[in-house]
Amino acid sequence: MKTLQVTKTGRFNKAGFSLIELLVVVSIIVILAGITIGVMARVNVKRDIATTSKTIGIVRTKLEDFFNEQGYYPVGQNATSTAVYKALSGDPTGQGAIPTGTIYWPELNDSRNPALVGVFQGNRVILDGFGQSFRYRAALDANGNKVQNVKNDGDFDFWSVGPDGEPSDINVSGLLNNEQTQDDIWQ
Repeated sequence: MKTLQVTKTGRFNKAGFSLIELLVVVSIIVILAGITIGVMARVNVKRDIATTSKTIGIVRTKLEDFFNEQGYYPVGQNATSTAVYKALSGDPTGQGAIPTGTIYWPELNDSRNPALVGVFQGNRVILDGFGQSFRYRAALDANGNKVQNVKNDGDFDFWSVGPDGEPSDINVSGLLNNEQTQDDIWQ
């Protein structure tokens, strides 16, 4: 049988941690976890911004290839990237059909890359690093008339709405300068 010894101060002498010591250790762990989660969130946003910028650069290059061969930039009916997907993938339907046209970007037809292509209102779109459809606007409409609010005169606008996914209106002007569009990513 084990007995407890009483010290001169009247306290029992036993091995282990006190409640205060355990609370201090748990508090330190919670603080470190909070710092780590905050840092990781910022790292993920920076990674997504870098991915978005890289994709914009690739699309600009592929659209220039399309223009050099076709003599025009794709004309879209709305500001999503459906027209760009159709033009660069060779899929005239924009719904994942077997390509019948020239394929300028073969990766768009690879179903093993769900981070690059998504579906918006039944049509395939090119996704930014945040999982949202890129926005696209040609400088000329189907009749050859100039389109208002195009930032890049003479060709097209291709941009991401950024980390917040705003604005929710897909036809929003790229020239807006408000809190919803401050984090949009343009090149």
